[in-house]
Amino acid sequence: MLVRVVQYCWFRLSRLSWLSWVKLVPIFFFVLLLVSTFGFPVPDQQYHFPTAETARSNFHVVEFNDEGKPHDMAQQEALFKRITMPDSATAELVIFVHGWHQSAEPHDANFVAFKNYIAELQKIAPERNLIGLYLGWRGDKYDPLWLDESYRSEGWLEPLDFPSIFQRKRVSRRVGEVGVSRLLDRLDAVVEQGLLKRYIFIGHSLGGSVAIHASKGRIKAAIDKGKQNPNLYLLLNPAITAKEYKPLDSLLSVDRQKPSMVVLQSKGDFAVKEAFNFLKDGERAVGNSWAITHDIDKCPRGNCEIQLNLNSQLAQHDAIPGCMMQLDRSGWRIRARVHARRGIDSCDDANMQAVWVLAVSDDIIFGHNGILTPDHAGALAEILRLIDRHNNQIPEAI
Repeated sequence: MLVRVVQYCWFRLSRLSWLSWVKLVPIFFFVLLLVSTFGFPVPDQQYHFPTAETARSNFHVVEFNDEGKPHDMAQQEALFKRITMPDSATAELVIFVHGWHQSAEPHDANFVAFKNYIAELQKIAPERNLIGLYLGWRGDKYDPLWLDESYRSEGWLEPLDFPSIFQRKRVSRRVGEVGVSRLLDRLDAVVEQGLLKRYIFIGHSLGGSVAIHASKGRIKAAIDKGKQNPNLYLLLNPAITAKEYKPLDSLLSVDRQKPSMVVLQSKGDFAVKEAFNFLKDGERAVGNSWAITHDIDKCPRGNCEIQLNLNSQLAQHDAIPGCMMQLDRSGWRIRARVHARRGIDSCDDANMQAVWVLAVSDDIIFGHNGILTPDHAGALAEILRLIDRHNNQIPEAI
């Protein structure tokens, strides 16, 4: 029967004129779009299964489903068994949560990049006792056949499954508010007990949405209690609106030195700076809005000793203590923005913010996906050294 149907359809099509074929082209591409988008669903599943060896490993994975619940609590139990080992009081947990299109699948681009990033960070800072934690969730609901550049740092073509961003944004918030928030509650407890030195939580794209909805309540609560926060939250090109961020905008750092959260937004990020604004009816992403407090640029050829011919206004700005800071090993300059928005009338005002929102040059973060590079590992190691120096907690091997 099926053979006869196919033969009949082919018979009818073979007798169409060329003009009729031209008219069928849009229908053909529309059907192809539907098949390639909805014909390949991404399962909401667990990819990693802990064993007896996992509890002794320095790399862990914790996965959440679309409801924000853990796929397997054994993953978390293995992590906390590692944290309770005798050396964990000096350990630093580096957490990464991915965004749209990505997952915890072992061959996923973000998963591979984060494993390499942790290895590079440990190589750059061998004196540090590092544990890596990858947080996985279903970053996309469909896996289209073609025109998906999510794996490229400069990629911006996402036409087939673009509508899934709306649903995935809601899921990212749920994952952050439910599962990841509960995980951070447990981690905060072990940090407070001195069983873990700190955690550094990195969220990219929609992973930034996961991170901010898991962390903003605890950041505010700690500041309201006057408690210095030993942990650090880094959002890379986060797909969050300025409205979502606003509750954190009025908070000031307890020690007036170290921010609790740093938002890094690449100036060349098409996905967040352009497409995301369109999706949110013109509401700007936090890193492309009034919220910006600082700028980061690379020193010429990465050498901050090279003198620049600055205009007089910028030279005067840089001469004021605290207005321009350098990461000499990384070759980055960080400048505080003054009078960019209400309440920021001096560099001290910008530096006292509990959240720094930094506009980043393309040669530091290239495009939307240019993250977790060796240069970024070196910068994080340098920032941790500065934090430890400020707190008189310098590791001996520096």
